[in-house]
Amino acid sequence: MKNHFFLTIIVLTCLIAACTKKNAATKPVTDNKDVHSMAMTGVDSPFITIDSANKMVNSYLGSLTASGNNDIKSFTIDADALRYYLQNNNVKRIRISFAHTLSYINNGHKNNYAGMNPSAITLIISGISSDNNYIYTPENTLMDHAFPCPANCIDNGSAANDNFPQ
Repeated sequence: MKNHFFLTIIVLTCLIAACTKKNAATKPVTDNKDVHSMAMTGVDSPFITIDSANKMVNSYLGSLTASGNNDIKSFTIDADALRYYLQNNNVKRIRISFAHTLSYINNGHKNNYAGMNPSAITLIISGISSDNNYIYTPENTLMDHAFPCPANCIDNGSAANDNFPQ
C-alpha cells in the first residue's frame, strides 16, 4: 500500500502536477492565466518546487532499496496523446488508475497481485467532468500505455536522471 501511495505522488508530480494544496478549498484551475500565476507564486498551487519534487522522489526511491530495484520508479506518458485527450474543455480533472497490463492478464495472471512489477502494472488515465462523470475521447476510449521504468526508462537527456536538475 505504501508503494502505491508513493508511486501515485511521483506519477502526479511528473505527469501533470503534484497534489499538494495549501488550502483544502483549492479548486481545479481552468484558465491558463491562473495556472501561470499559480505556478509562479506557489499560492494555493497544484505546482511544487523542484527541491520539493526531488525530496519526494528521493524518499520513494530510498524506500525501494529494501524491496529491490525492479519496482516501478516512474512512468512516462505520450504528451501528444494527453493533449488530444485534454482538448475536450469539459475535462476538469484527471483520474489516474492503477491497472494490470493486458499481457499480464492474458498470460494467466488475472486478479493476481503483481506488486510493483513493471511488466504487470500500467496506468489508465481518464478525464472527469465538473459534475464528476467520466469523459472519453471522441472514439470512446481512455488513455493507457504508460511506460514504466525500469522496463522502459529514458536513457539520455536530463530526464534520464531520477531527480530534476535545476
